[in-house]
Amino acid sequence: MKVTYPHMGYLNIPVLNMLNNLGVEVIEAPPISKKTIELGSLYSPEGVCLPYKINMGNFIESIDQGADTLVSVCGAGKCRLGFYNAVQKIYLAEKGQVQFYMLDTNHLFSDLYRFLRTVAPRASRLAILKNMAMGIKLLKALDAMSEAKNFYGARTNSPEQIIDIYRGGTQELANSTYKKINFIRDFTISSIGAICNNNQCRPPRIVLIGEFYLLLEPYVNHSIEDLLIKQGIEVKKFVYTGNWVYSNTLLQALGLYSEEKAYLDQAKPYLNYHVGGDGLKSVGSALRCARDGYDGIIHVYPFGCMPEVVAQSALKNIASDYNVPLLTLSIDEHSSDVGIITRIEAFADCIKRKKIQH
Repeated sequence: MKVTYPHMGYLNIPVLNMLNNLGVEVIEAPPISKKTIELGSLYSPEGVCLPYKINMGNFIESIDQGADTLVSVCGAGKCRLGFYNAVQKIYLAEKGQVQFYMLDTNHLFSDLYRFLRTVAPRASRLAILKNMAMGIKLLKALDAMSEAKNFYGARTNSPEQIIDIYRGGTQELANSTYKKINFIRDFTISSIGAICNNNQCRPPRIVLIGEFYLLLEPYVNHSIEDLLIKQGIEVKKFVYTGNWVYSNTLLQALGLYSEEKAYLDQAKPYLNYHVGGDGLKSVGSALRCARDGYDGIIHVYPFGCMPEVVAQSALKNIASDYNVPLLTLSIDEHSSDVGIITRIEAFADCIKRKKIQH
């Protein structure tokens, strides 16, 4: 059994660590590239969203390297993510015999536990639970480092150096033990903070909202966070892998968390019902930041993503009512680096000019 999984930001760090610790043979997909997207598009239905195509490309490249067991997530309400498994099986059947394991986001803790028991039959229950806990701890450490990069990177004359320190910290965490996670996290954050030479300044603040995958995968969103902090703009996100996994495994299993309830009240009166995917979270997060005086909103989503398209009308109303600039980026496999980067830089310039005028 040779296991593989799709890439999504730094999620591969704890997943690879967890599977290796449990003695599972892993065939990690190559980093996302133009080839990945081309392969995924070739074996995907016309009009399907970009995350599906990239996931498919990851699987194909891994199968070509010998993987025979595929694992991913499904079950995001009205989002197409719930149908990934069924459609991918059809298109990958001609690639050979492979096993699919889908982890339902509504039962993530129990599904992940059962999957690990299957692929690591010799591992004890305690070992599995310990490695699940370590995976969550790694993700939350990575979240904290990412937030520090976005905060301090906008308050320094050397944002590139801060980005380099952050990347170095993520590489160290990839080879870390449980006991060293907090030390690496704290050392990386303190190193980032030490470079900040303008801690008292108040840079323009932008909230980055949209579809989960595009917010978390730098290759797909054209490294938008790094682009913005290099422009001297602080980026705030409400979607982080560690927080999401922690909330949808432990807290959800204990009945202490419901994402829909958490954002439903926050999105009113602009959106009063769940529209699938991350649409409700996008509206709720935008409204919260508009009320808190943020200087701009950037909304990123895959072309054709219905939950985010539904959210757009509410976002436009929020932007109008609170006089907050809104940039919407619809991204597919044809989106060019030049076009996206130019729009982001132009928006950043407008935000900074408006900040100076006020």
